[in-house]
Amino acid sequence: MADSSETVKRNRLLLLTHQYPYDYGDAAFIRNEIDALAEAFDEVLIVSLTAPDAPLLPLRPNVRFLGSVGTISASRAIRGMLNPARAIRAIRVFFGEGFGRSASKLRSDLIAATTGAWIASRTPIREATNGREPLAIYSFWGVDIAYVLPWLRRRANRIAVRVHRYDLDERTAGYRPLRRNVLGTADTILTIAQSGRDYLLEQAPYLAPERIVVRHLGTPPQPMPRHADHQDEVVRIASCSSVIPLKRVDLILRTASELAERGHTVAWTHFGDGPLLEEIRAEAERAVQTTPGLTIELPGRLPTDEILARYREVPPGVFLNLSTTEGIPVSAMEAASYGIPIVATNVGSTHELVGEDLGSGILVDVRDDERRIASAVERVVDPSARYDSRAVWAQRFDSAANARAAARSVLGLTR
Repeated sequence: MADSSETVKRNRLLLLTHQYPYDYGDAAFIRNEIDALAEAFDEVLIVSLTAPDAPLLPLRPNVRFLGSVGTISASRAIRGMLNPARAIRAIRVFFGEGFGRSASKLRSDLIAATTGAWIASRTPIREATNGREPLAIYSFWGVDIAYVLPWLRRRANRIAVRVHRYDLDERTAGYRPLRRNVLGTADTILTIAQSGRDYLLEQAPYLAPERIVVRHLGTPPQPMPRHADHQDEVVRIASCSSVIPLKRVDLILRTASELAERGHTVAWTHFGDGPLLEEIRAEAERAVQTTPGLTIELPGRLPTDEILARYREVPPGVFLNLSTTEGIPVSAMEAASYGIPIVATNVGSTHELVGEDLGSGILVDVRDDERRIASAVERVVDPSARYDSRAVWAQRFDSAANARAAARSVLGLTR
């Protein structure tokens, strides 16, 4: 009979991130899951890939940040091979990806395999995996930090990997190294959308279908905004993204201008910054000067709480997302949590959030110009329209419910 004084084994989780718990990058997603993970496990240990110049977020008492392992570089990948045991494992991982790869893919897999060896040698990883208590591992990404997973399989009783469009779909993201080793190592793969699961079922026949589950991301519930003044006939447009080519903020500007040229009073606000912001500012200034009835605000990157406060105080009539590629945009989920109608390009898995059949808004073709998009905006802001995106948000994208489901999947529970 076991000694009554024997310590009860604790369930521990090693959470692998890219930036969290720094308030940067993937913190926007993980901060919505961390409470559910902390409730599901006795202890949560976090190791990040990088340490950005950003504040650390507060953590619950049973959540501990062990540190970052550092950015990936060729010199560090080489250092990962200095230990003979790790070098042998890296070679096995490299050849485990199969044959017939192009020279560029071979190089990518070699760098990823040696990087995994180097990450495995880092103090935060060794500290997390040296204990005797049961250890589950949850990598929030399927690339970069995830390259360490083949080295941790023997030390973990469960491994879960979350994949997004960025680290999954090679049609839009390019070659993703170590697919067989990273995903094949996992007991459970969490996709952020049904289209991601469908993609894996088609492209990764080595994965048993029951190992792939859809676990949407989400956003927290928000108080409903004040009722808009029905005498206010301003078409208020909001958009939120990095100002980079694939987000096509210039097309949003042209759409706002087109609506004003049709006689509407238009107020467009874009939240976000990026390399094209100054160019957009210059174009916006010219548009305002030459287009009566058009006002534009470009406040740059603001904290999420401030953006949401603005949605409450002055509710937009429509949220626009015109990206050429997406997973399911979190910025659109945030708008949906307030019931703001959405007009978005039908790319990626956006159709799981936006659509006339869902009552949440209108999908436009990625090839549509500003005239067609402006017509879609007119339809959703028409006073007789009945678009309300909050219902689909509550059903699919409530972060509290989704986080609990994700935590159960990490634990290995099917319900």
